[in-house]
Amino acid sequence: MESEFQNQFCYVSTLEHQSTFYGKYIYLYTDKGQLSLTNDGLEYLGKKNNYSITRSSIKNIEISHYSRVAKPFKLNCIKISYIVDSVENTIYLTPTGSGFTPIYKTNQLVKNWFSKLMEIMPELQNT
Repeated sequence: MESEFQNQFCYVSTLEHQSTFYGKYIYLYTDKGQLSLTNDGLEYLGKKNNYSITRSSIKNIEISHYSRVAKPFKLNCIKISYIVDSVENTIYLTPTGSGFTPIYKTNQLVKNWFSKLMEIMPELQNT
């Protein structure tokens, strides 16, 4: 895989966290770590959690954004729904340069990652 898509600093959130008051209005993320494309999908190595999401388990990928209450300037993320042991999970990935990267640059990185995922997983387009 291209080095641009290896070991990218990334924030993560979950559908469960985003459904809480704290996750929606106070602190968006559940973890931070490194995001990489692999030959078989995505790998996230975080401080609290690790995720290995295979291409075959991914049900949907889309660009989403966090609550404007918590982030008044629109901050995009990649929303991925995937299946593990017959259970659907949803994760929000926000690849960025660092915690101090301007939102417009983070949104560009999110767009680049999303475009790359659509390029390598064309079967997910228009789902």
